[in-house]
Amino acid sequence: MKLAVQWPRFGPYHQARLQALHRFLEAQGLAMVGLETASREDLYGWMPEAQESAFPRVTVFPGYTYESLTPRAIHAGVTAALDRLQPDAVAINSYSLPDARACLTWCRRHRRTAVLMTDTKADDAARVGWREHIKRRILNLYDAALVAGTPHRAYLEQLGFPSPCIFTGYDVVDNAFFTAGADAARTDPDGIRARLNLPRSPFFLASNRFIVRKNLDGLLRAYQRYRLQSTAAWPLVLLGDGPGRPALETLVRQENIDGVTFSGFIAPSDVPACYGLAGAFVHPALADQWGLVVNEAMAAGLPVLVSERAGCALDLVRDGETGYRFDPNDPDALALLMTRIAAPETDRRLMGRHARARIAHWSPDTFAENLWAAVEAGTNRADRAFPLDARALLRLLRFLTRSATSFHSVEV
Repeated sequence: MKLAVQWPRFGPYHQARLQALHRFLEAQGLAMVGLETASREDLYGWMPEAQESAFPRVTVFPGYTYESLTPRAIHAGVTAALDRLQPDAVAINSYSLPDARACLTWCRRHRRTAVLMTDTKADDAARVGWREHIKRRILNLYDAALVAGTPHRAYLEQLGFPSPCIFTGYDVVDNAFFTAGADAARTDPDGIRARLNLPRSPFFLASNRFIVRKNLDGLLRAYQRYRLQSTAAWPLVLLGDGPGRPALETLVRQENIDGVTFSGFIAPSDVPACYGLAGAFVHPALADQWGLVVNEAMAAGLPVLVSERAGCALDLVRDGETGYRFDPNDPDALALLMTRIAAPETDRRLMGRHARARIAHWSPDTFAENLWAAVEAGTNRADRAFPLDARALLRLLRFLTRSATSFHSVEV
């Protein structure tokens, strides 16, 4: 039995999942191969992995950037790679990308198990009838699915996917890495603060790409209100960068919002230390399919304030226990929660312990076990005909889409 696991490009988040899956399958005498489409991508700009993988890894277009490839080239390259690898099952990232559709087409033609990996949910974007109809038809060609959590399961069920073939646990991080790094930073706070230019007192921390849907302007307005009602306000540290940064810096200047630090991108090895010295984590997104930064913060032992529009909020955030959920369009409500979480009487250490206990259920091992459960469930459905109308639809999408991300509904 050989399982291929496909993503456009393997980054740090994927490596943790793939290593856990490799260990899980190897213990059972099963084989896996990682299949990535390109070596680089524009969206995240992850550095190449320095450490060699313990599992076989195939890059279809080595040296290329994902966004520079045409859908037709991606389809041909991925199909040829699968012809060489001949996996019994393929775990496929998404349904909206050309490499995903190439994998799906290959599985249906060869009657191999196709498992969808997705964190899409109903409220990620405005849904259009004809697009949902196409999506429903494509999803029907998958045999099973590994989704992020409760709202993601509900969306697939809404689109007609059979519930017994849906499993959760897709969106996970290397919890041990963030736990160890945060705890280590707490043993040498002064040295870490000096090296990373972090505030000395407890601070609120946010980590995002600076794009509109992350709602960082809303966070700044809420933070301004919090400062007005606090006699000993915590600073706010913003990790990350992106096209929205100049506008955010202008907002801070024009509104005279004190206490804000723009830290930019931090080396991945230093990110756990930033969590370790923070007092609480804030994720204010207007739309977010999951929010892996919340996993990171909880693994680091932080209480979290999370927008109810983030896909992780329903499964990870227990009000008053691991943190609080809030309406991202209500800056006054967020300011009140910031005041509450920073209050001396709030037991943030206890909340941090609860956060770690909660996130333990979303780990790379969870991903591995539940992906394999999805493969096993899907195997019973794999020997299905490949309807002519579905073949025509996938072929039409391949020739009509002009870029790798043409079918995306969510701002990236």
